[in-house]
Amino acid sequence: MNDTFTWKLIKELTDKNVLGAEGLVVDPTNTRKTARAIVIDKDGLYAVMYAENFGLHSLPGGGMEEGESPETALRREILEETGCSCDIIEPLGIITENRFHANYTAVSYYFVVKCTGENNDPQLTQAELDNGTILKWCSFDEMLHLIKDCEHTTNQRKFLQARDIAALEEYQACVLST
Repeated sequence: MNDTFTWKLIKELTDKNVLGAEGLVVDPTNTRKTARAIVIDKDGLYAVMYAENFGLHSLPGGGMEEGESPETALRREILEETGCSCDIIEPLGIITENRFHANYTAVSYYFVVKCTGENNDPQLTQAELDNGTILKWCSFDEMLHLIKDCEHTTNQRKFLQARDIAALEEYQACVLST
């Protein structure tokens, strides 16, 4: 990836546009950073994670460790969650979350990546295994349906869903349409 890339803001999620409630975190001194991706395997299938205990489908990715770049975090997370090594095709953009109800802010760096080599077994954390997390490979339309068409009841899941939908819509508009 080119070090001079300027990250495009895909969407800013707030309590207002996700929950219909007012309020913004004014002092986001403790912002969580994550790296996430739309992951495509050699057969053209897309990775989607499913946490059975929460009824939540989401895109692969996770938190950046101290001093880790988005690209390094992404490669680590994709290997852990999908069992695949990947080449970064392109940065898609960032999605910010300002969750006033939880006094929480986050920045998610989204990429589009292609798996290289064979698909190996994911190396999920114990917490992910305890949540019944599994990896699914499916068509783009099926992935979009799984992520988009669920009616979530918790604020946390509503934000996670809104974040991934925004990334998938950006991907559709900028990558699939070309």
